[in-house]
Amino acid sequence: MKKIAMMAAMLLVAVTMVMGNPGGEWMDELGVGLALTPLATQKSIFLSSLKEEYEKIDTWLSNAEDLSSFVTDAQQIKFPEGGADPAVYKNRTTDVDSVEPTETVYSEDLDVYDSQNYKIRNIWLHALPFEKVQFYTRKSADSIVKKELNDAAYHFAPEQAGNKTIVMPTTGAAGTDNLKTIQLADVMELAKKADRMQMPDGQRVLVLPSDWWWELVSSNDILKAQMSYQQNNGVIDPKVVNYYGIKIEKSYGDNLNLGFDTSTNKKAAQGAVITGTVKPCALFFCGQEVYRAGGQMEMFYQDKSTNPTGRAYEFGFQHRFKAGHQMSGDRYTGLIYKA
Repeated sequence: MKKIAMMAAMLLVAVTMVMGNPGGEWMDELGVGLALTPLATQKSIFLSSLKEEYEKIDTWLSNAEDLSSFVTDAQQIKFPEGGADPAVYKNRTTDVDSVEPTETVYSEDLDVYDSQNYKIRNIWLHALPFEKVQFYTRKSADSIVKKELNDAAYHFAPEQAGNKTIVMPTTGAAGTDNLKTIQLADVMELAKKADRMQMPDGQRVLVLPSDWWWELVSSNDILKAQMSYQQNNGVIDPKVVNYYGIKIEKSYGDNLNLGFDTSTNKKAAQGAVITGTVKPCALFFCGQEVYRAGGQMEMFYQDKSTNPTGRAYEFGFQHRFKAGHQMSGDRYTGLIYKA
């Protein structure tokens, strides 16, 4: 009888691993579940789940060049910057000389992002259902993505205005925060500045904090019309509009956590409080000039059976990631700050 019960329990676990456990209750009532699943299998399932949750979060960072294939086993990214452009001669009647190009190879360690561990004590549940881990896995993926986005935005943003970088204020009417809102005239001026600095066409991206995005789109018939042209599948999911060759993206989350200090005319330190002379910003960049690179993703897990003190399941995740400029000099980026 005991052998039959054990075989039934193992079968239930196998079915759950393959098809999931829609209700969760029947596993708990039988007193089986995760505790019967081999540790290596548990970690494989949870880690696969995290990767799925991470990859399906669509953000503005997808506009950057994906250089993940350049990541080495040592979790470093190595990529070259091409040599100088060749000289071009007009109506030359003598031999054309040659130049041997030289590349600059960059090598950087990926940054390590650790999610805080979750501890789920045995006293609160008989067995840990897959749905609960899935829920907290999703929250871990979401938190890791938001942190990586904040870092990417800060690395993409220029320190100050320059030959290949733009810093400009908004010029619209005062909003509820008594700062000037962004308007289409600002986007047009941004496009003009990008043209003057010969920023590559086709991959110009303006990322607005979500409240800025809604202010701009809802106040302009051209952008509102673009919303009505989007594929109608019964789901309204506005994220992107286009104007004057610029893709206008809505940030993932409430804001970009970017600040520009008008007292120094420089980008504020990362994490600076947005108040006083530190103004909130939107980000402008060229997709082919910046990169993102994802590396190893790991899970750290302790089963309750090996945790006699806490008597709890504990798990957390780690992801290696880097974002930055492909070219030296941080070229073709910009900030728009609320004046």
